[in-house]
Amino acid sequence: MTVMTTMIGATEAAHLLGVSKPTLYAYVSRGLVERHTAIDGRTSLYPRDQIERLASRGRTRTPTERPSIDVQITSAITRLDDTELRYRDHDVAELARWASFEQVAELLWTGELPGDRPRWSVGAETVRRCDRVASAADFAPAVARLGACAQALSGDGAGTTSSSGADAARTLATIAPSVLGGPRRGTTAERVTKAFVRRPAPELVDAVDRALVLLADHELATSTLAVRVACSVRADPFGALAAGLAAVGGPLHGGASAETVAVIDLADAEGARVAVATYLDHGRRLPGFGHSVYRRGDPRVAPLLDAVRAIPGSDRTNELVDGVIGEAGRRMAHLPNVDLALGALLHAGGLPPDAPLFAVARLAGWGAHFDEESTERPVRFRGLTRLR
Repeated sequence: MTVMTTMIGATEAAHLLGVSKPTLYAYVSRGLVERHTAIDGRTSLYPRDQIERLASRGRTRTPTERPSIDVQITSAITRLDDTELRYRDHDVAELARWASFEQVAELLWTGELPGDRPRWSVGAETVRRCDRVASAADFAPAVARLGACAQALSGDGAGTTSSSGADAARTLATIAPSVLGGPRRGTTAERVTKAFVRRPAPELVDAVDRALVLLADHELATSTLAVRVACSVRADPFGALAAGLAAVGGPLHGGASAETVAVIDLADAEGARVAVATYLDHGRRLPGFGHSVYRRGDPRVAPLLDAVRAIPGSDRTNELVDGVIGEAGRRMAHLPNVDLALGALLHAGGLPPDAPLFAVARLAGWGAHFDEESTERPVRFRGLTRLR
């Protein structure tokens, strides 16, 4: 007997479950719900009987296993759905094509988009304090050096004490390029790029600036939640930023682009088909593809890849990335995400795979989330333990 399965769209599936679409997508990523692609190659469909069983289970009892904890937090900073990302109601893909990182950071912190690129500066003693810490930790990864700098500025001393996450983020974002070895003058993008490339082409600096804009915030990512939890117990802003840097340093978060650089390098050495097969034929996730929210495509990919294509001498990288995307599309339905585009930028620009562009960018969003969380009641996050 043939069993016919009724398929429904994301809107109806989320309605039946009584959850938002991002939560539905999270259920898919955890293996609780199957996702199928419609004949148009874009629309996501879900088995109705599976959705109804999950909805019924949720009404009658708590699932025996919860692979993660969902935390719902009201926020006015960033909004994302399966097609777009918005900062303070500004479309990020459009912002990235003309606005600077400094402008976008101020938008996140204040709600107002400056007409010109703001100039940031910090006191000499603050710079010296961070320089001493960075020098002592020069053996550590770049993100760890930034975290040590944030810890050094935490609490009293050097005139850095502030109740504002925006002020702390502005200070650390200003200091970050020199902590990484870049010059003390110029825009954030110029200084970060020159920490790794002595004489970067203007197009490379522009691409780095665009990456910083696109990565500045992403709603309640794990590192952002770490910042908000630290704020909730009334850690000072620099201590909260240090918590975010500790979380973002993990290979499954801010370090994911290093894996995509490895895929591009493998494609260069063995060809795109071998590179993709090396992962998929062994049941491994292909880095740089798939996203639990952006089922129709990550809106950050196109603007960043466009900037990468403009970098002089990037033809080989562009060819390799196109080959990997084409071969992945032949074998699976997952679309490229921003980690692949960031890996392409690092590869084309000659930056090291662990260059902390992601961490520097996310300082902007963390400052905004700290200030928003500071208006909530303290100590509002509390996990529940279940005995094994």
